[in-house]
Amino acid sequence: MKTQSFVITGMTCANCVTRVDKALNASKQVLEASVNLATEKAKVVMTDETDLSSIIATVEKAGYGAIIDDKAHREKIALAKRQAERRLFWSFVLSAILTLPMILGMLAGIFGFHGLMMLHEPMVQLILATPVQFIFGARFYRGAYMALKNKSANMDVLVALGTSVAYFSSLFLGLIMQQAQAVNFESAAVIITLVLLGKNLENQAKKNTSAAIESLQKKRAKTVHVLENKTSEALKNMREQDVATVTENQIIFIKPGEIVPLDLKIISGTANFDTSSLTGESVPVAKTVDQSVMEGAINLDGNITARVLHSQDESAISQMMMAMADAQATKPEIQKVADRISAIFVPVVLGISLVTFALTLILTADITQALSHATGVLVISCPCALGLATPTAIMVATGLGAKNGILIKDANALEHAKTVETVIFDKTGTLTTGQFHLEKWTGSDADFSVLTSLEQGSNHPLAQALTSDKSENLTVTDFKELAGLGVCGLISDRAYFAGNAKLMAERGIFVADADMRDEATNTSIFLANETELLGIATFSSEVKKDAKKIISELRQNGLKTVMLTGDNAASAAKINAQLQLDQVIANTSPTQKAEYVRATSNAMMIGDGINDSVALSSALVGVAMGAGSDIAMQSGDVVLTSSNSLVRLVSLLKLSQLTVNKIHQNYFWAFIYNIIGIPLAAFGFLSPMFAALAMSLSSVSVIISSLLLGTKKI
Repeated sequence: MKTQSFVITGMTCANCVTRVDKALNASKQVLEASVNLATEKAKVVMTDETDLSSIIATVEKAGYGAIIDDKAHREKIALAKRQAERRLFWSFVLSAILTLPMILGMLAGIFGFHGLMMLHEPMVQLILATPVQFIFGARFYRGAYMALKNKSANMDVLVALGTSVAYFSSLFLGLIMQQAQAVNFESAAVIITLVLLGKNLENQAKKNTSAAIESLQKKRAKTVHVLENKTSEALKNMREQDVATVTENQIIFIKPGEIVPLDLKIISGTANFDTSSLTGESVPVAKTVDQSVMEGAINLDGNITARVLHSQDESAISQMMMAMADAQATKPEIQKVADRISAIFVPVVLGISLVTFALTLILTADITQALSHATGVLVISCPCALGLATPTAIMVATGLGAKNGILIKDANALEHAKTVETVIFDKTGTLTTGQFHLEKWTGSDADFSVLTSLEQGSNHPLAQALTSDKSENLTVTDFKELAGLGVCGLISDRAYFAGNAKLMAERGIFVADADMRDEATNTSIFLANETELLGIATFSSEVKKDAKKIISELRQNGLKTVMLTGDNAASAAKINAQLQLDQVIANTSPTQKAEYVRATSNAMMIGDGINDSVALSSALVGVAMGAGSDIAMQSGDVVLTSSNSLVRLVSLLKLSQLTVNKIHQNYFWAFIYNIIGIPLAAFGFLSPMFAALAMSLSSVSVIISSLLLGTKKI
């Protein structure tokens, strides 16, 4: 299967989303589709054989447009959005220019301003209202036609029906039947103008909710200093190159004060880097030769020569932007409630409007009043705000998370994190730094020199910890890596072996001393010659400085904490003595980790290694450490990008609570206008014109409510 995102054009409300969603999911080639009103995108999972043009055709058949959301179509998407925004803006402006005289004429009629009375004349109103109704309001007729064609009803149906009733009743009863009180062309025009105003405000607000992605884009460097090679002479021939054209393995130069343009590995130089744009950390991080620096960091104080690790499209910021966009396009489960409501909301409103018309006509025998009441019900019921309640909150929350070193990849994680009861940690690289240091050497100094000399040729993490020691190295010949066991080689023509307990067993080396056997329970390297054990190097991994505090906070909040590790029980117990988790499970394989996570209800899993990837995917919420493996980060629903990542766990839980609360608040704002307004409109206390204003305010209220989430501290 394959996944592709599409930009959907022409959607106006929650019912539009429902219709596109239904059309896509009804296709045999589509395995799953999720449509988002706020981002105006559809995320489609389809079979490998699916032709993308068939997906576009499916959307077009439903009455909307679709553009493939990829690099090749970026300009087309941007152009389509700009054109749509311009059309909407000028539709509102011109509609407002024609509507304003009618409002002035209405006020003149009420207050007796004779100089403006001519603007209240039925024929003048007809001339002014007709372009508004059928030119600038044509979008609502097209939308209503497609909705009815697909056997559904949406906001466009409500607007088209409500304004048409106001327009044609004015034409027939006011002009033809000469009933002056029935002339209310201005109501139809004002409704269309206010709806267009609301749409323009929504567009602007959507831009604000996407500010996090845009801010990442703006932070990107435009050009780089490219070198032909890493020699000092190369600096004389340094040239500027567009960052988008730089490829992997090219060598570039970064001066103090410059933004790191791409993901790099330092070849020469040392500098402090401000990584706050990626991690939320304000403290500079020192980087030197052979260390990686991600795009977006700022070189504070050193000249750096580095090799490009990834092109711009594959860089850390690009991956963050893609992940954030995917999260914003994901439909959270809480949204499904709104989808079900919106699917029946419009038909119910149409029924209420018809009942209102019939009862008002029966009770008053005034068809004009009956039409006015029915129109008011139709107009105030437009479900724009309902469609925006969840996606706008999700967009703001993902942006807020990104600013604080929390990359939300799946929007459902924001909802699920609130319900987490058990937090499960991997040990190495999650609770500990993952970097080992020599804790104890049991043996002679001479034999320690043998051990460090042997391990010079190994890339094993324990060997790396040993070779950082300043001991004098001896000459090693016939060096060999023994896969899964250790290393061996000759020193002064004598054979030595360094490795794990299994290697010792295979060599027939017995550990006779009880104390040495106790040392061997930790992460260790054994050193032996051909006949006897010479010593044991015992290592430990440092606990992260914030780990104890976070474990304590989680437990105080009523959450159960568990350490799940593939390491031995003694090493795990040693770490737990410092952290005091509720439960420790050692010697677990990746499969056993996943089984435990699946068997634990409402579990959050935090890990960083490839061996954690299955467990991360199995958890209710999978949280990957940003310094971990690529596979782990792909498997997690959330990535903690901060170097001080564990602190962000509490922030994630708080963000989840705030987001769910905000969505509930948004539903309140979406419905309160309808709950209050529909009865008022039905009983004639709310004219169609003010009903349109209230409907627009409901959408604006929801958007403002969501934007306020971005001001919270987590």
